[in-house]
Amino acid sequence: MARQNGDTLNGFLDPGCTIRGELEFTSAFRLDGRLEGTVTSKSELLIGEQGAVEGTITVGRCLVGGTVRGTIVATERVVLHAGAKVWADITAPTVVMEDGAFFEGKVTMEKAGPAGGTHAALEQSSARRRREGTS
Repeated sequence: MARQNGDTLNGFLDPGCTIRGELEFTSAFRLDGRLEGTVTSKSELLIGEQGAVEGTITVGRCLVGGTVRGTIVATERVVLHAGAKVWADITAPTVVMEDGAFFEGKVTMEKAGPAGGTHAALEQSSARRRREGTS
């Protein structure tokens, strides 16, 4: 699971380690251990295959390969990779779910802003399917 941008990895939590409380960071962070509490950042959180979060995640981008129970709010995107197990409410302008990911919860996709974003992309996709004769 690779990072989605050029952010430098700011830190990581290895398997076998647990944080109970709050985690804040400024650059990308990889979590392969367990976190119970809140995660806050404008950057990217990578939850590895062995990683688990129980609580509230508020970040720029969230890439999930492990387990999440709670709430995910992302200003840019959420990606659920194959093997992810997520029981959460997700709010983000873009949500990607790969084959093999499990998700139970609610998704709210909000318009990203004046440059277009999710709403415009969905409208373009629907228009393209209508032109191609598919639904």
